Amino acid sequence: MHLHALALVAGITIVWAAPGAAQTIDAPAPSNLAALVEELDRNNPELKAARRDVDMRVARVAPAGAPPDPSLSVGYMSGLLRPPFFPSASTANSFRQVGLSQEIPFPGKLGLQRQIAATEAEAERWHAQDLRARLVADLKTTYVEYVYFTRSLDVLQRNKARLEQFRRIAEAQFRVGRGLQQDVLKAQVEISMMLERQAMFAERREALRAEINGLLFRPPDTPLAGTLGYEPAPTLPPLDDLRRLAHQHYPALRRDERAIERGQQALLLARKDVLPDFAVTVTSQQFVGDMPWMYGVDFMVKLPIFWQRRQRPMIAEATAALDAGQRMRDNTLSTAMARTAGEYLAATTSRRLVDLYEDSILPQAQLALESALASYQVGRADFLNVLTNFITVLSYELNFEEQTARYHQALARLEPLTGLPLIR
Repeated sequence: MHLHALALVAGITIVWAAPGAAQTIDAPAPSNLAALVEELDRNNPELKAARRDVDMRVARVAPAGAPPDPSLSVGYMSGLLRPPFFPSASTANSFRQVGLSQEIPFPGKLGLQRQIAATEAEAERWHAQDLRARLVADLKTTYVEYVYFTRSLDVLQRNKARLEQFRRIAEAQFRVGRGLQQDVLKAQVEISMMLERQAMFAERREALRAEINGLLFRPPDTPLAGTLGYEPAPTLPPLDDLRRLAHQHYPALRRDERAIERGQQALLLARKDVLPDFAVTVTSQQFVGDMPWMYGVDFMVKLPIFWQRRQRPMIAEATAALDAGQRMRDNTLSTAMARTAGEYLAATTSRRLVDLYEDSILPQAQLALESALASYQVGRADFLNVLTNFITVLSYELNFEEQTARYHQALARLEPLTGLPLIR
């Protein structure tokens, strides 16, 4: 840790640490994020509903390939005024009849129906995985922003204490006739402005805590763990590798591919619907008297003579649905590639800025503040110059925290696209 200390008048010493030196971007930190992700998996209602939708689709697979139920019929024929099923009152030509009928779809139709149901279940499974990846990414980005505001409040509190020391220095200089009263007032104004910023940051942090608790299905005011932290991946793969991973592992793309497969199967089924279905009926009947039971077999064919009005539009519908699914897949792929490139650019840019703040901007700004403060002590600079340099250092420290958060948020948004655990 780089420490900067400066002995000042009235026996006051100011010590501060460069934030970039206090925490490097890849340093392991105590992580509560993994526990929050596990709680999201257990408790999020939207994720639970998506998983039950998968169960619902899976339950439809077996019935979709089952043959139609047979029909059992019982009949009686007699005179018009004779009550049925009473042989003593029956006419000589009356008879009883029992029949069993079974519809037989054209070979291949039931198999296609089962395949369509299975493909729909698989597409729903990928949809649930895509939803989980998006929810986890939302949780991680919100958590990173919550940590950012927490750390920024620490920065403000530390700099507020530093500014209080500056105010006491100005008062000491004023008491010995080497400073102006307006310097003390300027310092007090800056303290008030810092209190205002602290209040705004605290409000935003509470809103983020409520968002996190909402994702976890907890009361909005549930406190988060006191130790905040997460661990980013040590290195970010090249953009070409990320694009390749997105093409292979993006759940929404896998879902759209299953939708295309389902559309192809539905088109085959619509074309098979032009082919006739069959039915077989076996009947047994007995005339009243001493006549024995007789049986009969009927074979029926359903003739699709109105296929131009029924099956042909269904084929056109299936063709349009398949084409729409292919266009949706292309759009999903294009969007995924664009988002991957955008998040990669955001991550690499923020990382460069973090390194720049840590290696040069913050140390130089702090040296400039030390120089201005030393010059003010010996009467070679006014207090406004000290305040200007102080505000610059404060701004750079907050910018450092902001760029660190943006880097981690970009990593979190790359996770659902690539399937890589970039932040834990």
